[in-house]
Amino acid sequence: MKLKQRIFFLTAAIAFVLDFIYIIVQRTLSSGGAPEGDIFHTFLVLIMLLSLGYAYFRLSSDHENSAVQLIGRTVIAITIYLLIIGIVQLSAMTDFQSIRGVVQPASYSTLVVAAVISGIGAIASVIVFASLTRLIFVKRRQKTKRNFIILLVLGGLTIIFEFLGSPNGVGLGGISALSGILLAITIMMMIVNAFRFSWILSLTRREKIINLLLSLVGFVFFIILSIYASGNEALNKSLLYYHPMLQQFVELCFIFGAIYMGIGFTSTLLHLPTAKEFDRKQVELSSLQNMSRLITQVFDFDELVATTTHLALEVSEGDAAWLELLSDEALTRPLAGNAKSGTTGDAVRSRETTILRNSLKNIDPESIAKLRRNDGSPLQSLAFETANPVLIQDFHGDRRVSAEARSLRDIGTLLIAPLSRHGEIIGLLCVTKRKAYEFDRDIMNVLYAFADMVSVALENSSLIRESIQKERMVRELQVAHEMQRSLLPQDLPSSPRFEIAAHSIPAYEVGGDYYDVLSFDDNRLGLLVGDVSGKGVSAALYMAQVKGIFQSLSGVSASTRDILIRMNGPLCNGMERKSFISLLYAVLHTEEGLLTFARAGHCPLLHVRDNRAAYLRPEGMALGLDPTPRFAESLEEETLRLAANDIVVMYSDGVTETRDRNDEEFEYQRLADCVLEHRDHSAQEILTSILERVQNFSGKQEADDDVTVLVLRWKNTL
Repeated sequence: MKLKQRIFFLTAAIAFVLDFIYIIVQRTLSSGGAPEGDIFHTFLVLIMLLSLGYAYFRLSSDHENSAVQLIGRTVIAITIYLLIIGIVQLSAMTDFQSIRGVVQPASYSTLVVAAVISGIGAIASVIVFASLTRLIFVKRRQKTKRNFIILLVLGGLTIIFEFLGSPNGVGLGGISALSGILLAITIMMMIVNAFRFSWILSLTRREKIINLLLSLVGFVFFIILSIYASGNEALNKSLLYYHPMLQQFVELCFIFGAIYMGIGFTSTLLHLPTAKEFDRKQVELSSLQNMSRLITQVFDFDELVATTTHLALEVSEGDAAWLELLSDEALTRPLAGNAKSGTTGDAVRSRETTILRNSLKNIDPESIAKLRRNDGSPLQSLAFETANPVLIQDFHGDRRVSAEARSLRDIGTLLIAPLSRHGEIIGLLCVTKRKAYEFDRDIMNVLYAFADMVSVALENSSLIRESIQKERMVRELQVAHEMQRSLLPQDLPSSPRFEIAAHSIPAYEVGGDYYDVLSFDDNRLGLLVGDVSGKGVSAALYMAQVKGIFQSLSGVSASTRDILIRMNGPLCNGMERKSFISLLYAVLHTEEGLLTFARAGHCPLLHVRDNRAAYLRPEGMALGLDPTPRFAESLEEETLRLAANDIVVMYSDGVTETRDRNDEEFEYQRLADCVLEHRDHSAQEILTSILERVQNFSGKQEADDDVTVLVLRWKNTL
């Protein structure tokens, strides 16, 4: 409750207490006189009613209550009030006397009871008036506000004239007839305003039944209270004594309540037969809304199909439902043949669908398998042939249904709705009813619309699943990329006699190129560049295998040729038949300046001295191709004595086979020219120049193949 509402409630309470004290004091001082016609008393009563009414209106407006809740609140208020009146009436707690037509309490106790009855009556009337006002303005029309204002004006005039004419009020004579006419017109406007029951249309069957009972009880109670409020009863005398305006206000509210409840009861009774249809529409709307949420919120495929058939049963009031989807193979398989020869129809009939077990509702796969046509093809193929929904209203009398299928006694009506994606049928939504002719046009239209939403939901789920798989693959490849980088040497050895620079650029997240530099002792340095056939994860795994084998053998004091021969055996056993590894292995003797190397099917070694460049090509087949002695027989080893400022370049075929936009290869000559141009530069500068030249030649940011370069510059400055 907001502060402003509390202030108005408090104001109403203070006004009531002050007025009660004022009545007591006035009665004491006037020896039995009544507060009738007293301006201060009237002022306090108006303050109490207006403050109470405003506060309650604001309070009830802040809460969203349904029409049935408002009716229930009204009935509860008058029921409590009726019980209080009944207790007072039966216990004879009031004793009024009439002096020249003026009603006065015979004792102080009657005065207190009259004040309490009046105060509670004011609260009950405000609750009734506020609730009925809100009900009248539900889905209001253009004339609603106008009619209600007329009612307020007439009601206000009736109250004022009652105050003026009543002996307990001003006591003016000759206006009783006019007051009666005003009351009659006000009741007529109550009837006009009471025909505002558009909210009944939106009630469910259960709510209509509750409203029917509440309206009946409310109508009876309001009639009783109206009689009490206008007759010569304790209620009437208490209100009349307290103030004629309050008595008239309470009486008008009770009459208005009786009219509204009576019309409400009749209207609800008339709408009750259509309640079931409205409930069905509500379920349809709710199911379609749920399906809309599924499209965007449910990513789990099994949960999606299970919920889909559940909603399909809700939306159609069906007895069984299931989903069937075409396999990926069936979706991609073309429908060969032509319609004239009938081969297309045969192809369509042969399209096999898969029953999604999670989607099965009240039916088993064995029963579905019996759904056959007379030619033995599935009944579901009718949807593929026509590309339209299929409805079999009389399942056991339809000539398209085989005799075996007719043995299914739980199916009286069968509806098959195609699920389409981009104009192509991807599956079927099937719903059955036990009795024949159970699906009317409305249900069929809703199911067809529902099937379209199911198609969207399934495609959405499929796209999300693919997206998640791609994201997972990207993460895995990123991890593999980092692992592969960790396999390459992080720091390269350097010496006053030589410089080494190396770099590898994979074509994808992971590549198949590999280089390594190992220092065996103070005088020997191993240099290795390899290339695994293929690309991607499998190539990267083979690369890791090569590193492991090489490092395990590198400690063995053997020639480069012998090392390659020893590596070939394990690789032949561990690699696929179509895979192989090309490799160039060299050992640099740093004291003598000798470079011994062997080549296993790899790119030739580039040697630059002064202004001359030469490619050295010792014979040798790639690793992993031949486990027989022919591999060893094919291998040759060469030795090169390096001179000062000699440059040796080891590289993968991604360098020389890089293609430009005209599909021309970079080739060996451009590599040699690049090194010659930068022969006076450092090893790192030569490496950078080669990589930039290759990238500029291709004109692409990303290489088509793995690119690996290792540059050795022999300075021999000692």
